[in-house]
Amino acid sequence: MTTRGFDQMPSATIARSSGALAAAVIAALGAILSGCSSEPGGKTTDAPLTACTGGVLEADLEASPLSGPGVDPETGKLRPPPEGSSYAVSATYGVPRSGDAVMQRYVQIFGAVQAELASQPGLLAIQLGQSSSCGSGRTLAVWASTDAMYEFVMGPAHLAAIDAADELLEPTYVVTHWETAETDGITLADSVRRIQALDAPAP
Repeated sequence: MTTRGFDQMPSATIARSSGALAAAVIAALGAILSGCSSEPGGKTTDAPLTACTGGVLEADLEASPLSGPGVDPETGKLRPPPEGSSYAVSATYGVPRSGDAVMQRYVQIFGAVQAELASQPGLLAIQLGQSSSCGSGRTLAVWASTDAMYEFVMGPAHLAAIDAADELLEPTYVVTHWETAETDGITLADSVRRIQALDAPAP
């Protein structure tokens, strides 16, 4: 697993940084494991390995709309942050491991993760995406602040998911986050670009 972009975590979170926001990955991948295909890991076709990475947008990615209390129901767009402030945005990518044991563990964890996300203060919007060809899932979450995001990171359901992440996900999973006041740029495509930049060699 690759966890990058969480370089300014509070000290209480540093020990858990290797699994930060792993629960969000697990939430996105739940639908894949719940029967979108009969292939192990949820894959329905063979995609080239180079096309199935966090830094490449899957050609068949299917995503739900960005939804949550921070989204204007009339326009479907994210409301801007208060003047002079910014949002924290987190993004994840992951591919579930195959096997019945993985499915059983997902069932144990998935409900608690869903409940925690649904009632999480400061979570303004979330978007889930999945690719059948890669068997992968992505999440994009918008938080009122970095502190609000860390409250979720340190929540009990998320900590349990952190402990299970390496068991449930292939080691290529990625999480990152950033702050922005530009709501139009908060998209899954932008999250892919940011993940790709993490892998770019230093100049």
